[in-house]
Amino acid sequence: MFRLSLRNVWARKGRLLLTALAIIAGTAFLSGVFVFSDTIKGSFDSLFTTAYSKTDAFVRSADKVESDFGDATRGRVPDSLVPTVRAVPGVASANGDVQGFALVTSASGTNLGNGNAPNFGGSFSPDSTTTPWAVVQGRAATNGTEVVLDKQSSDTGKVKIGDTVKITAKAGVQDFTVVGIAKFAGHDSSLGATWALFDLPTAQAFVAQDPGKVDAIVVGGDGSVSQTTLAQRIEAALGPDSKTETLTGQQITAENQSQIEKGLSFFKTVLSIFALISLAVGSFIIYNVFSISAAQRQRENALLRAIGASSGQVTRSMLAEALAVGIGGSLLGFVGGLGLATGITRLLDAIGLGLSDSSLTVKPNAFVYTMVAGIAVTLACGVAPALRAGKVPPLAALRDVSVDRSDISRSRLVVGFSFLVIAVLAIIGGLTGTTILLAIGVIALFVTLIALGPLFAGPFARLATPALTKVRGVVGAIAGRNASRNPKRVALTAGALGVGLALLVGVAALGSSIKSSIRETVGQQFLGQYTITGSGSTAGSEGVLPLTVAASVAKLPEVAGATGVGAAQVHIANAAGQNIGKLVALIDPVSAAKTINLTFVSGGWNDLTADALIVSKSKADAEHLVPGDVVQVGFLDGTTTQLTIRGVFDDKNAGVLSGNFIADRQLAATTGVDVFDAQIYIVRAPGVSDAQATAAIESVVKNFPSAKFQTREQFISSQTNQVDTLLNVIYALLAMSIFIAVLGIVITLLLSVYERRRELGLMRAIGTTRAQVRGSVRWEAVLTALIGTAMGVGLGIALGWIVVKALADQGLNSFTLPVQSIVVFAVVAVVLAVLAAWLPARRAAKADILAAIATT
Repeated sequence: MFRLSLRNVWARKGRLLLTALAIIAGTAFLSGVFVFSDTIKGSFDSLFTTAYSKTDAFVRSADKVESDFGDATRGRVPDSLVPTVRAVPGVASANGDVQGFALVTSASGTNLGNGNAPNFGGSFSPDSTTTPWAVVQGRAATNGTEVVLDKQSSDTGKVKIGDTVKITAKAGVQDFTVVGIAKFAGHDSSLGATWALFDLPTAQAFVAQDPGKVDAIVVGGDGSVSQTTLAQRIEAALGPDSKTETLTGQQITAENQSQIEKGLSFFKTVLSIFALISLAVGSFIIYNVFSISAAQRQRENALLRAIGASSGQVTRSMLAEALAVGIGGSLLGFVGGLGLATGITRLLDAIGLGLSDSSLTVKPNAFVYTMVAGIAVTLACGVAPALRAGKVPPLAALRDVSVDRSDISRSRLVVGFSFLVIAVLAIIGGLTGTTILLAIGVIALFVTLIALGPLFAGPFARLATPALTKVRGVVGAIAGRNASRNPKRVALTAGALGVGLALLVGVAALGSSIKSSIRETVGQQFLGQYTITGSGSTAGSEGVLPLTVAASVAKLPEVAGATGVGAAQVHIANAAGQNIGKLVALIDPVSAAKTINLTFVSGGWNDLTADALIVSKSKADAEHLVPGDVVQVGFLDGTTTQLTIRGVFDDKNAGVLSGNFIADRQLAATTGVDVFDAQIYIVRAPGVSDAQATAAIESVVKNFPSAKFQTREQFISSQTNQVDTLLNVIYALLAMSIFIAVLGIVITLLLSVYERRRELGLMRAIGTTRAQVRGSVRWEAVLTALIGTAMGVGLGIALGWIVVKALADQGLNSFTLPVQSIVVFAVVAVVLAVLAAWLPARRAAKADILAAIATT
């Protein structure tokens, strides 16, 4: 029987390929996720290994503030410690190092960064033995007017030695002369980042705005002792009063690699979820193909039973075929994933992220996970058809065409409505606060779709048949009857499309609701007419603006108020010493009262003094904080201060300000915290026209390359555009699911054409034209797409509504139906279905009449 199974697989190569395509598509996505994630991690691992390859010890501040994402921001150490470190036995070199934000623009105003990678400024000492940088043209910077650029940035901006560039950093904006071009460990840049390299005093004053301090002391040893011994000697020499810690070169390398791995784990998980969604959609197709195959081979299986094969042997034979298909499809899917990962890395290289320096990283676990997932899904989908095939009685050999009566199945009706009740009850419970119930309810909704699909597909097709008959005559009648006589087959094919569309519509509904909430909330809170937003980042985060921008705009007579909004990482502890916060928004309360209409539960902007703190209502409720309570705030330099809670604001609709704590921006003025503004909100002075205010503000903005001037409407649109960008990414990730669903339509129609070859021959014999045959197949595909669209749109709207209601406490004010998106999705689904029907329709129309009639 095993040999027979293999022969069956080989004898039906076309069907094998069709089945494998669904597996290949899903596993290729999964394989690509693993290989691409491992490749990115390998690139960063290589980056840090190269950066610290000559570092034997690394001295940094022991004072740190950890963010909610697990990474830490550290304070700086006095550069007066450098001579002490140099004097330690075993030290060959020790240099202070400074890093921070620096945006470089050419004389023509062109940003030398590619917009997708961070912009760094730092110190560079040519005599350092530990630096990965090497000047390949010109020389190192030696004073406060000179800079060295990385080669990639200089090539991008067509900047050469002797040119003047404008650089924006914490201290403001300044012109520098390019005196050198450098490479990072032999590469043009470090994974696409833009670098501006200064001498140490300039980096301290301009980039860090903290003279006399460095971020770290990088040490190279003379080789006489191990890294561990050298680090211990340095730590002993500095002593506990220095508030420093010393790591070995290996430790700082491993720490950075670990942080990247943690950050990539979320990215990898999200992509894996979308890959599993594709596999789940593919499972509809795989199950459908195996079911159709088992039904079409009733005579063959019945004959096997008649000549002595047991039920178990027939079942195992079918499972062996499924295993062979699963192995082959998963292998090809893994190879396809390598191609997918290669394409993505080349795309990233093309947009300047510099991953081309690293080859693909293929780990054994990527192959194992891909094979296990592909084979497991294929076998799971093949179990039920195999069991049914094993139960075929010998008399079934008299039947040539499968009969589907799933649309009148009582058990299916009971199961479907049972899960529908479970879904409704779980969703009601979930919306009251139990998240796990919400997840159960959503899963139950999808099970309901699968269970009740045939009960819906059959009546839908029968109801549509008269309308199709009027529109397309006999062609429409044939298409409707073909769909109605195989409701389970149609429902599974449509269900695959429905699942993909449900996710698309659900995401679109959520995005539409978020955009509506943003427009409503920002419109209510923002009292001004203009904003200034920042561009560039230090690590892909929000754009940054020097604090001098808001100060310059506020001085304009055409402006009544200009409020810069920044943030700082701190330790916030309650009276019991428990940490209750790590981030505080910094703002000028005087100007904020003119520009931001924040809803206060108690207190107000007038209460936000230098020794005060305003807290969100949700945080106050969670931590049992009330006005008058005193909290302790710790900063990067190790200093602490006590602040009194003077107000509570309603954060349910806090669209302009984010975070749980707001303090006067003077709080961090002398604490070593790098503070930038993310946005500046501006109110026009009374009696000043729009043209006058715009001209005055733009005259300031043009002096700050990282600043972008926007009107109120432009700012609100830019905020909603960020949602659109995220939606487009999600749509792209769900595209594979839609592709597999369309592939399912092709496969199902091809198998249906094969099954109905005698019927098609008789139709052609009695005068049906080739065009009519093609039309019947196409309209059957359209019916399938319409059923899938109806399922997907209905479920998608329900999913969107559920998520929006669940996030009501987070500021989602109302549910907005994305009508335009739904119409586009529906039209695209029908168009794709018609395209999918092209090959099956062509094959049906070309069927040989005499051969079809002779088929027994």
